[in-house]
Amino acid sequence: MIMLGLLGLDLFGLVVGVVTHLPSVKESLEPSFDDPVTNVTAIAGDTVTLPCSVKNLKDYKVMWLDHRTKTLTLEARRIIADERITIERPDIGDWNLYIHGVELSDAGKYMCQVNTVPVKIKYVILTVHEPPEIIPELSSKEEVFVRESDTVQLVCNVTGVPTPTVRWYKKSTNRRPYGYNDKEMIGHDGMVLRIRNISRYCDDVYQCVADNGVNLPKSREIKVTVQFPPEIHLPTKKLSQAVGKETILNCEVTSNPSMYSAWTRDGITIQNSDKFKIDIYEDYKNTMTLSMKISDIQKPDFGVYRCEAQNEFGRDFKDFFLYELVTTTPSPSTPSAVTTTTPVHVYVFTWTPSVRTYTPRREYHSKDRPPLATKKKPKGRNGQPRFLPNNTFYLIGLLTTLSVIIK
Repeated sequence: MIMLGLLGLDLFGLVVGVVTHLPSVKESLEPSFDDPVTNVTAIAGDTVTLPCSVKNLKDYKVMWLDHRTKTLTLEARRIIADERITIERPDIGDWNLYIHGVELSDAGKYMCQVNTVPVKIKYVILTVHEPPEIIPELSSKEEVFVRESDTVQLVCNVTGVPTPTVRWYKKSTNRRPYGYNDKEMIGHDGMVLRIRNISRYCDDVYQCVADNGVNLPKSREIKVTVQFPPEIHLPTKKLSQAVGKETILNCEVTSNPSMYSAWTRDGITIQNSDKFKIDIYEDYKNTMTLSMKISDIQKPDFGVYRCEAQNEFGRDFKDFFLYELVTTTPSPSTPSAVTTTTPVHVYVFTWTPSVRTYTPRREYHSKDRPPLATKKKPKGRNGQPRFLPNNTFYLIGLLTTLSVIIK
């Protein structure tokens, strides 16, 4: 029994000694992070959260350092004066860094650090995107004036992260009905659109559109006005009209800008009056029709009229000739006198056919009398019957001959 008691005491001491010298499980667990590296993307102006969750922190301290290794916070206290930065702890192990109104300069690698030996660090990489923005001060004005055949350069200066793609469009409002805009892409991508040897047909509204996939694209419209000297077109260059009637002379003027256009005669500008009435019609862009109505035309009104136009880039004119329309009235027709001519010689022929009388022949029906012999017709050459002229044919031939002689 004594031996068993001593043996039990030794075993108990051994167990107690082993337990006493074993390291504590709780003391062996050190602070750790949920993820070693986290990537965060934010849009400039928003509030961004940089997450940091620490397990088994115990008595260690947590601090945040920015991409310039500048200490931002220690535990829940802000160290710097930037009021945009705060610590938010939605859970006991969370030490999240909040940046309100994040800026492009805030982008970089942040460190959530625990002061163990060695120091434990979690990296949070912050990427800040910025929507596209067009800088008016560094871009072309909303309306650009250029002379025809010159070179124009349109600029659309934009910012944004990532760098926006700038595309150019021509809205082509001139070739469509009123209120309809047709947009076509032109040129190459870039902040500058260059148009060489520009013509009046390039006079339109141009649009630059900047897009980088952040929020909505930004656009800016630039109206290009092409200026050129006047050009005059007459649908017809001459016209005839009768005295007392009225007529209209039309003149088509194309120019930009439109400064002066008029109908003149002998160097004098024609004004509205009882005789003349001038109306202006807008046909299409940069083109108008100058219409002049002349009432109760008299002989002094016939002659040359001039349509002319002028602006700061040049002058043009065309002449129109108005002449009298002469109508001829045919005289009434008079019956022509009938002239009769009396022939010098008049031949009159009279012919009375002779009438022969025949005495009926008595027929005999005697059996004793022999039948009368039939007389054969004389035959001509080759045995053909021969026709002898009679009196009737002779007389017709004679009359025909006499009629020819009379004529």
